[in-house]
Amino acid sequence: MSNVFANSLEISGKAVSAKVIAAFPDVCFTPPENPATPPGVPVPYPSFGMAGDTEKGTGTVKIGGETVNIKNKSDLSKTTGTEAGAAAKKGIITSKNTGKEYDNSWSNNVKFDGEPVIRFTDLATNNHSSPAANTPPWPIQCKVQPGWNATCEKVLLKMTVYDPNKCDTPDYEAHHVIDNSSFTRVGARSATKESFKSAANMGARAWKALRNLFQKPSAHPGSNYHEGDAPAICLKDSQTQGEEHRIAHDVSRAEAKKVAVDGKWTYKQARAAGVESVKQAAKLTDEEAECVGLVLDAYYKDKMDCTDSTQMRAAGRRPPGGSQFATGSGSSVPSSPCPP
Repeated sequence: MSNVFANSLEISGKAVSAKVIAAFPDVCFTPPENPATPPGVPVPYPSFGMAGDTEKGTGTVKIGGETVNIKNKSDLSKTTGTEAGAAAKKGIITSKNTGKEYDNSWSNNVKFDGEPVIRFTDLATNNHSSPAANTPPWPIQCKVQPGWNATCEKVLLKMTVYDPNKCDTPDYEAHHVIDNSSFTRVGARSATKESFKSAANMGARAWKALRNLFQKPSAHPGSNYHEGDAPAICLKDSQTQGEEHRIAHDVSRAEAKKVAVDGKWTYKQARAAGVESVKQAAKLTDEEAECVGLVLDAYYKDKMDCTDSTQMRAAGRRPPGGSQFATGSGSSVPSSPCPP
């Protein structure tokens, strides 16, 4: 550990024991290769990346005498965990195994050599054949600054991507902190079910990826969204009154009704409602709840380019016909990319 922090999150670099742990799934074709399975057998592997394999980082500012990870320059020269996926095709998307790791989010205001630095909780994708990745975005693990928000380490153990479900306890389920419907285009679910109804045995994540294709060429806020990659938290999975998952949904929708009379609200409002919903459901402290907000910003702001003023559909509400939604970047899109 380096004990060098940006925004109270440890900075990642070659001399830092930062890592991406078990990014999943990294689907690679695996022997045997025979007429029954021509390219090999597709097997989902966990993928690992170690900051010690950093290359092309900072040239002047160093940590521990070594280069530091920064936006649009750094990568890890290799990843591990997919070595057995060695059939000719290898990665199902990239045709690689043990490919490079690239960063997907970074600090908004701390820069080394003129570029934003990479920190604990920022997102990375593994097994690249640039620019495509063979895994969903996964958080970088190092540590938070002592004396500021050390409670983040506790609450981040409950955080996960939505799919696959990484909750350790059987009766807990991953719950989108910001409602999935805020980013899914009208008809995406029904259109995909109709078009792919013959693919009864299609893997759940592959099915969801295909469903998201129906958002294109939708404009922001939904076009870069994948429900499986979005930040989630493990909550007790019972929809009975008083259980965590039910409480979270009830709170977020109640918040939406307060502020979204016309069915629209901003990312800032959606973030606040999502944080408040899981705070009440999981009985988080104020500090723990704000840690959840940091994870939301790493995905929705840094990866999806949302701003505080980006408009989206409020949870449980339908926007009026013909309305426009602001992107938060000085332009707007019709309501059609937003969900029912």
